[in-house]
Amino acid sequence: MSLDQLKQGLFCLTAILQGLRLYPAEHPQIRKQLASSVSTLGKLINEYEKLTIGLLDGTLLLNNIPCLDQLPALQELSRLLARQRLQAVEISAGVDNRQLLFFCRQLPQLQGGDFADRLEDAGVTAIQVSRQDEEVEGAETVYKRALAAVEDVCNDVRLGQIPASRQVIKTVKGMVRTIIEEPFALLAMSMLKDYDNYTFSHSVNVSVIAMSVGKACGLSNQKLYELGLGGLLHDLGKMTIDHDIVVKPGKLNTREYELMKQHPVNGAKIVADMERIPLEVIDIVNNHHLGYDRSGYPASNRGQSVSPLADMTCIADTYDAITTMRCYQRPRSPKQAIAKMAKLSGSRLHPEYLARFLEYLGPYPVGTMVRLQDGRVGLISDQNQQGLGSLTLKILFDATGAKMAEPPLQQLSDGHSIVAEVDPTLKGVRLEDYLP
Repeated sequence: MSLDQLKQGLFCLTAILQGLRLYPAEHPQIRKQLASSVSTLGKLINEYEKLTIGLLDGTLLLNNIPCLDQLPALQELSRLLARQRLQAVEISAGVDNRQLLFFCRQLPQLQGGDFADRLEDAGVTAIQVSRQDEEVEGAETVYKRALAAVEDVCNDVRLGQIPASRQVIKTVKGMVRTIIEEPFALLAMSMLKDYDNYTFSHSVNVSVIAMSVGKACGLSNQKLYELGLGGLLHDLGKMTIDHDIVVKPGKLNTREYELMKQHPVNGAKIVADMERIPLEVIDIVNNHHLGYDRSGYPASNRGQSVSPLADMTCIADTYDAITTMRCYQRPRSPKQAIAKMAKLSGSRLHPEYLARFLEYLGPYPVGTMVRLQDGRVGLISDQNQQGLGSLTLKILFDATGAKMAEPPLQQLSDGHSIVAEVDPTLKGVRLEDYLP
């Protein structure tokens, strides 16, 4: 990674900022700078996937590489980021003249309110910011907020209204922050199935799992956001299907199944009418049942180009379905789920994305109960806290089989001391009592 190349992105911003002090936004010189900057940034993003401008103790960081140049223009950019209390600015694919101009016009201003909200309200999706005083909320809080957001959107559809976008957009941005800071905590929440509100919990779970797939595949924050938003809205079209069909406990008959197969297209139409929804989110909603081999539905989409994010969402949808209890199947454990999904590689599921996701989950994913060599039984509640491959267990039963009143944490550097998986139902364990 060349620092000199990355610095071209900084010079793009500083040139526009300096130009705006001399000319109005409509001036030909500004338009020329914008066109040149968008071209340069596009080339950088194409090579490095994203350009992240960070600020640490007054030093600019470019994709985490310190930029020690003392040029006045760069010092001025540092001061502007500090004044807005911005810890990082991420520029990703899709940045255009309008978004770049809005960002550069707003950056020097101190109008009050949250800078990220101003960008969001203006439909600036390719430039994301994080504040120095921004704290990541706990996984449980984020998960519950997502449940409420999905319920609100579904209720709008039931009432025949175009769903409001603001809350789901804000919610997914919070989920992205949590996935980055505490990846396995939020993934653990997806193991807590609410069978009374399955439609809502399934949507949130797919969103969380899809972002985990995306993180495993190295997606930028912007793509994680699009993936999470698509996952959250992927089943919105079910609100247009007869409720008795959607909640039918048994297998659907041919007529019912044909009606159910309409939900991706119906959902895509609804999402397309919502404000500030990226095109790839619509593609996720439309194609999450198509499958890697394109043998799924809608059949009319089989010959069309499909976003990679739709294939990632298909993996997430499958993982949540396999680990969820149905009247016709017992829920499988995370470890059992990854074994079954491996058999779908190259047919139903994208082989490369699936391989990266399964490697990310590890041989003992969060939510797996295991027996240790010394006879104790624990629940894997986190991973990688003490190095790649390390596991965090809550010890639920001691070596004699006695249940622990206050489960202690046990750190394992790897899974070598695990001798077997344990079925939580046989031990009378409810995962919701111990996760995240």
